[in-house]
Amino acid sequence: MTCRICSADVSVLLDLGTSPPANSLKKSPEQVQDSYPLVLEICDNCGNVQLRDCLDEEALYKDYFYVTPSSTLLSRHYDFLQSFLFKNNYLTSHSFALEIGSNVGLFLDHIKPNVAKVVGIDPAQEISELANQKGIETVCDFFNEASSVKLKDQFGNPNIILARHCFAHNCDPHRMLKGVTHLLDDSGLFVIENAYLLNTIENNEFDQIYHEHMFYYSIRSMKALLAIHNMHLVDIIMSPIHGGSIVFVAKKVSAEDKISSAVGKYTLQEDLLLTPSAFKHFVENTWRIKDTLGRLIKGLRDGGWTIYTYGATAKGNTLLNFIGLTDKEIKYCVDSTPMKQGKYLPKSNIKVISEEESQENPPDYFLLTAWNYRDEIVNKVRQSGNYTSQFIVPIPFVHIL
Repeated sequence: MTCRICSADVSVLLDLGTSPPANSLKKSPEQVQDSYPLVLEICDNCGNVQLRDCLDEEALYKDYFYVTPSSTLLSRHYDFLQSFLFKNNYLTSHSFALEIGSNVGLFLDHIKPNVAKVVGIDPAQEISELANQKGIETVCDFFNEASSVKLKDQFGNPNIILARHCFAHNCDPHRMLKGVTHLLDDSGLFVIENAYLLNTIENNEFDQIYHEHMFYYSIRSMKALLAIHNMHLVDIIMSPIHGGSIVFVAKKVSAEDKISSAVGKYTLQEDLLLTPSAFKHFVENTWRIKDTLGRLIKGLRDGGWTIYTYGATAKGNTLLNFIGLTDKEIKYCVDSTPMKQGKYLPKSNIKVISEEESQENPPDYFLLTAWNYRDEIVNKVRQSGNYTSQFIVPIPFVHIL
């Protein structure tokens, strides 16, 4: 295989076996699903880390059940991101903001009162319909050069295009960037928010590896990708959301561009920390977590304790399927999203139930598959009157709260 950014040779970094698409929940335990390899590759030339096997768009999104949750943590993050964008004049009251992969439009709804216009584009039919019902104008389509032509004809040029936790969800980022450069004028900004490779490696977040995440971006690889399209980074900000995310601010290259000192600072930090030794430890820790968590769950089940997972998440499905946990070890998965309830997790066949059902018959242990919302989940469970269930946190290392 070759690097899908620079076309150089790549080598295998980590092989997690096979798994179905992580957000494709089953309607019944008997439903047959195909599984696909989860193999991570690395390019020594540009630093790109990518998934070897990319599924086509239809396979990923035909049974797509991820809905951005209404969460206190996410609301605070939206405030943080909005404040950063306005403080630096990347957003103003006159801005037309277009978001790629806008889901049900929660972020656009957050900034809508403070800008001139918002539009979303998302390929999932049901999700797009929900966004439109909530008053966020959303086009149901994949974003690429062809759809950017239609968007430009219909809405004009946005001042800012946002791609939050979706830019890595396509096998050919060059195709998306061609759409971005077509839509933006020379002063327009492209804001990419993604899980940050350095955090993924340092925090042992191997569960971030699933079929939607086809790329694992670093500053080095993002610079290489943007340069091919005559774009560059003008700012960077870090965020703790989702286990550690990075916000890239990019634009078409111009001699007048002012580059924030943050770009140089974070580039130097990455060069010092994202080393071959760091990748080696990441791989070793992945196998250590698999062994430790597998033995812990088996020991608890053999002892007669009940275990539920909390969060019907994509990362949770990577974790469960890599370790080999099923409905034989885990009785239920608890999730607050009505669309997911009554369905079954891919491959593991664990039934998804509501938080209310869980409160009626709480388990001895919750395995936090949505560990990025750990504090919020623990507080919610305790406030419901459940002071007995304990919490197994799998990342960055296995421990019990």
